[in-house]
Amino acid sequence: MSDAEMTFLDHLDELRKRLVYSVIALTIGAIICYILFQPLVEFIKWPLPQDLRSTELTVLGPMQMFMVRFKLAVIGGFVLTSPYIIYQVLAFFAPAMKETEKRYTFIILPLMTLLFIGGAAFAFFLVLPPALVWLLNQGAGQLNLINRADDYINFVSLFALSFGVTFEAPLVIMLLIKLGIVDRAKLRKNWRIAYVASFVIAAMATPDWSVPPMLILGVALVILFEISLFLARWL
Repeated sequence: MSDAEMTFLDHLDELRKRLVYSVIALTIGAIICYILFQPLVEFIKWPLPQDLRSTELTVLGPMQMFMVRFKLAVIGGFVLTSPYIIYQVLAFFAPAMKETEKRYTFIILPLMTLLFIGGAAFAFFLVLPPALVWLLNQGAGQLNLINRADDYINFVSLFALSFGVTFEAPLVIMLLIKLGIVDRAKLRKNWRIAYVASFVIAAMATPDWSVPPMLILGVALVILFEISLFLARWL
Protein backbone atom coordinates (compact mmCIF):
# COMPACT_ATOMS: atom_id res chain seq x y z
CA MET A 1 0.00 0.00 0.00
CA SER A 2 1.45 3.41 -0.98
CA ASP A 3 1.70 6.34 1.41
CA ALA A 4 -1.09 8.13 -0.45
CA GLU A 5 -3.44 5.17 0.09
CA MET A 6 -2.64 4.72 3.78
CA THR A 7 -5.30 5.92 6.20
CA PHE A 8 -4.66 7.63 9.52
CA LEU A 9 -5.16 4.30 11.32
CA ASP A 10 -2.68 2.63 8.93
CA HIS A 11 -0.09 5.27 9.84
CA LEU A 12 -0.75 4.70 13.54
CA ASP A 13 -0.34 0.95 13.07
CA GLU A 14 2.93 1.50 11.20
CA LEU A 15 4.16 3.81 13.97
CA ARG A 16 3.20 1.21 16.59
CA LYS A 17 5.18 -1.47 14.76
CA ARG A 18 8.27 0.74 14.46
CA LEU A 19 8.07 1.63 18.16
CA VAL A 20 7.68 -2.04 19.12
CA TYR A 21 10.71 -3.01 17.01
CA SER A 22 12.75 -0.21 18.59
CA VAL A 23 11.72 -1.11 22.15
CA ILE A 24 12.51 -4.79 21.55
CA ALA A 25 15.96 -3.88 20.18
CA LEU A 26 16.63 -1.52 23.09
CA THR A 27 15.52 -4.18 25.59
CA ILE A 28 17.83 -6.79 24.06
CA GLY A 29 20.71 -4.30 24.07
CA ALA A 30 20.02 -3.33 27.69
CA ILE A 31 19.88 -6.99 28.78
CA ILE A 32 23.26 -7.63 27.12
CA CYS A 33 24.76 -4.59 28.86
CA TYR A 34 23.15 -5.60 32.18
CA ILE A 35 24.87 -8.98 31.95
CA LEU A 36 28.17 -7.32 31.00
CA PHE A 37 27.97 -4.89 33.94
CA GLN A 38 31.44 -5.59 35.35
CA PRO A 39 33.41 -5.06 32.11
CA LEU A 40 31.27 -2.00 31.36
CA VAL A 41 32.16 -0.42 34.70
CA GLU A 42 35.83 -1.18 34.14
CA PHE A 43 35.54 0.42 30.72
CA ILE A 44 33.93 3.67 31.87
CA LYS A 45 36.61 4.01 34.59
CA TRP A 46 39.33 4.04 31.93
CA PRO A 47 39.57 7.89 31.70
CA LEU A 48 40.30 8.12 35.45
CA PRO A 49 43.91 8.54 36.59
CA GLN A 50 45.73 5.22 36.92
CA ASP A 51 45.57 5.17 40.74
CA LEU A 52 41.77 5.62 40.71
CA ARG A 53 40.90 3.02 38.08
CA SER A 54 41.31 0.15 40.53
CA THR A 55 39.09 1.78 43.18
CA GLU A 56 35.39 1.00 43.38
CA LEU A 57 32.73 3.57 42.56
CA THR A 58 30.56 4.48 45.57
CA VAL A 59 26.81 4.13 46.11
CA LEU A 60 24.84 5.42 49.09
CA GLY A 61 22.25 2.69 49.51
CA PRO A 62 21.24 -0.86 48.53
CA MET A 63 18.67 0.33 45.99
CA GLN A 64 21.33 2.34 44.17
CA MET A 65 23.23 -0.88 43.52
CA PHE A 66 20.41 -1.90 41.18
CA MET A 67 19.64 1.59 39.87
CA VAL A 68 23.23 2.26 38.81
CA ARG A 69 23.43 -1.10 37.04
CA PHE A 70 20.05 -0.50 35.40
CA LYS A 71 20.99 3.01 34.25
CA LEU A 72 24.30 1.82 32.79
CA ALA A 73 22.48 -1.04 31.03
CA VAL A 74 19.93 1.34 29.45
CA ILE A 75 22.62 3.82 28.34
CA GLY A 76 24.76 1.01 26.92
CA GLY A 77 21.76 -0.60 25.25
CA PHE A 78 20.77 2.68 23.61
CA VAL A 79 24.30 3.24 22.30
CA LEU A 80 24.41 -0.32 21.02
CA THR A 81 21.07 -0.17 19.21
CA SER A 82 20.92 3.53 18.24
CA PRO A 83 21.70 2.91 14.52
CA TYR A 84 18.78 0.46 14.32
CA ILE A 85 16.46 2.84 16.19
CA ILE A 86 17.41 5.74 13.89
CA TYR A 87 16.75 3.46 10.92
CA GLN A 88 13.26 2.67 12.22
CA VAL A 89 12.50 6.39 12.58
CA LEU A 90 13.66 7.09 9.03
CA ALA A 91 11.82 4.04 7.68
CA PHE A 92 8.57 5.41 9.15
CA PHE A 93 8.99 8.76 7.35
CA ALA A 94 10.48 7.27 4.16
CA PRO A 95 7.14 6.71 2.33
CA ALA A 96 6.45 10.46 2.51
CA MET A 97 9.85 11.35 1.02
CA LYS A 98 10.78 11.92 -2.59
CA GLU A 99 13.34 9.57 -4.14
CA THR A 100 16.12 12.18 -3.93
CA GLU A 101 15.25 12.88 -0.29
CA LYS A 102 15.35 9.15 0.49
CA ARG A 103 18.74 8.83 -1.18
CA TYR A 104 20.24 11.73 0.75
CA THR A 105 18.65 10.59 4.02
CA PHE A 106 20.03 7.06 3.88
CA ILE A 107 23.46 8.38 2.87
CA ILE A 108 23.44 10.85 5.74
CA LEU A 109 22.43 8.22 8.34
CA PRO A 110 25.76 6.33 8.39
CA LEU A 111 27.65 9.65 8.28
CA MET A 112 25.67 10.92 11.28
CA THR A 113 26.40 7.70 13.15
CA LEU A 114 30.12 7.80 12.36
CA LEU A 115 30.46 11.46 13.34
CA PHE A 116 28.58 10.92 16.60
CA ILE A 117 30.64 7.84 17.52
CA GLY A 118 33.81 9.68 16.52
CA GLY A 119 32.92 12.65 18.73
CA ALA A 120 32.02 10.45 21.70
CA ALA A 121 35.22 8.40 21.30
CA PHE A 122 37.28 11.59 20.96
CA ALA A 123 35.81 12.85 24.24
CA PHE A 124 36.21 9.55 26.07
CA PHE A 125 39.74 8.61 25.03
CA LEU A 126 41.44 11.95 24.38
CA VAL A 127 39.61 14.69 26.30
CA LEU A 128 38.28 13.10 29.49
CA PRO A 129 41.64 11.79 30.85
CA PRO A 130 43.39 15.22 30.92
CA ALA A 131 40.13 16.91 31.93
CA LEU A 132 39.74 14.63 34.95
CA VAL A 133 43.39 15.16 35.95
CA TRP A 134 42.88 18.93 35.73
CA LEU A 135 39.66 18.78 37.78
CA LEU A 136 41.16 16.54 40.46
CA ASN A 137 44.20 18.80 40.76
CA GLN A 138 41.91 21.68 41.73
CA GLY A 139 41.61 20.07 45.15
CA ALA A 140 45.34 20.73 45.67
CA GLY A 141 45.60 17.77 48.06
CA GLN A 142 43.08 19.37 50.44
CA LEU A 143 39.90 17.68 49.23
CA ASN A 144 39.08 13.97 49.34
CA LEU A 145 37.22 12.53 46.35
CA ILE A 146 34.19 10.30 46.94
CA ASN A 147 33.50 9.08 43.42
CA ARG A 148 29.77 8.32 43.44
CA ALA A 149 28.81 5.87 40.70
CA ASP A 150 25.68 7.78 39.70
CA ASP A 151 27.48 11.12 39.42
CA TYR A 152 30.42 9.65 37.51
CA ILE A 153 28.24 7.79 34.99
CA ASN A 154 26.16 10.95 34.41
CA PHE A 155 29.33 13.00 33.97
CA VAL A 156 30.93 10.62 31.45
CA SER A 157 27.67 10.11 29.53
CA LEU A 158 26.94 13.84 29.28
CA PHE A 159 30.53 14.54 28.25
CA ALA A 160 30.47 11.93 25.47
CA LEU A 161 26.98 13.03 24.36
CA SER A 162 27.94 16.71 24.10
CA PHE A 163 31.01 15.93 22.00
CA GLY A 164 29.08 13.45 19.84
CA VAL A 165 26.41 16.04 19.05
CA THR A 166 28.88 18.86 18.34
CA PHE A 167 30.81 16.62 15.95
CA GLU A 168 27.70 16.63 13.74
CA ALA A 169 28.58 20.25 12.84
CA PRO A 170 30.34 19.43 9.51
CA LEU A 171 27.29 17.52 8.30
CA VAL A 172 25.01 20.42 9.26
CA ILE A 173 27.26 22.93 7.45
CA MET A 174 27.42 20.79 4.31
CA LEU A 175 23.63 20.33 4.29
CA LEU A 176 23.08 24.09 4.66
CA ILE A 177 25.42 24.70 1.72
CA LYS A 178 23.75 21.96 -0.34
CA LEU A 179 20.28 23.40 0.33
CA GLY A 180 21.48 26.90 -0.61
CA ILE A 181 20.72 28.33 2.83
CA VAL A 182 24.31 29.50 3.30
CA ASP A 183 27.03 30.24 0.78
CA ARG A 184 30.41 28.53 0.99
CA ALA A 185 32.26 31.67 -0.18
CA LYS A 186 30.64 33.75 2.57
CA LEU A 187 31.58 31.16 5.18
CA ARG A 188 35.17 31.23 3.98
CA LYS A 189 35.20 35.04 4.02
CA ASN A 190 33.81 35.14 7.59
CA TRP A 191 36.14 32.48 8.98
CA ARG A 192 37.01 34.63 12.02
CA ILE A 193 33.36 34.66 13.12
CA ALA A 194 33.16 30.90 12.56
CA TYR A 195 36.27 30.33 14.69
CA VAL A 196 34.89 32.44 17.54
CA ALA A 197 31.54 30.64 17.26
CA SER A 198 33.37 27.29 17.47
CA PHE A 199 34.91 28.21 20.82
CA VAL A 200 31.61 29.63 22.10
CA ILE A 201 29.87 26.35 21.18
CA ALA A 202 32.72 24.45 22.85
CA ALA A 203 32.21 26.45 26.04
CA MET A 204 28.48 25.74 26.06
CA ALA A 205 28.89 22.04 25.19
CA THR A 206 31.51 21.26 27.85
CA PRO A 207 29.51 19.91 30.83
CA ASP A 208 31.97 20.85 33.60
CA TRP A 209 33.19 24.17 32.13
CA SER A 210 36.82 23.12 32.65
CA VAL A 211 39.36 24.90 30.46
CA PRO A 212 41.25 22.00 28.78
CA PRO A 213 38.13 20.31 27.30
CA MET A 214 36.84 23.68 26.07
CA LEU A 215 40.09 24.39 24.24
CA ILE A 216 40.34 20.87 22.79
CA LEU A 217 36.72 20.88 21.60
CA GLY A 218 37.10 24.40 20.20
CA VAL A 219 40.17 23.42 18.17
CA ALA A 220 38.39 20.24 17.00
CA LEU A 221 35.38 22.27 15.81
CA VAL A 222 37.65 24.67 13.92
CA ILE A 223 39.29 21.70 12.17
CA LEU A 224 35.88 20.18 11.39
CA PHE A 225 34.73 23.55 10.01
CA GLU A 226 37.69 23.64 7.65
CA ILE A 227 37.06 20.02 6.59
CA SER A 228 33.41 20.90 5.89
CA LEU A 229 34.36 23.79 3.61
CA PHE A 230 36.93 21.62 1.85
CA LEU A 231 34.42 18.82 1.19
CA ALA A 232 31.71 21.33 0.20
CA ARG A 233 33.69 22.14 -2.97
CA TRP A 234 32.40 18.91 -4.51
CA LEU A 235 28.76 19.37 -3.50
